[in-house]
Amino acid sequence: MKKDIIKFRVSKLENLIIKKKALDSGITVSELMRGLVFNYKLSSKLTSEEVECYQLLSKFSDNFRRISNLFKLGDVDGFKRETLEASKEIRAHLAKFK
Repeated sequence: MKKDIIKFRVSKLENLIIKKKALDSGITVSELMRGLVFNYKLSSKLTSEEVECYQLLSKFSDNFRRISNLFKLGDVDGFKRETLEASKEIRAHLAKFK
């Protein structure tokens, strides 16, 4: 349980920057400070457009995987290989959002 409090002085500008970074990351100032001190990986929260893009890419990835499954019995003009490569590339981009 966290009950101890640490206080430190900052300038008005530093205060605004700290609060903005916490807001952009979707966390509290306390979580931001702990994350910086303990080297936690901090990430920004996704905008609604980024979430929509992520969902769309997930659907594309699933569709490419399904298409490639249609060609398991044989490779029709390299289509299977290309769809698998596209699916892997999309998954690699999606991994950046996690």
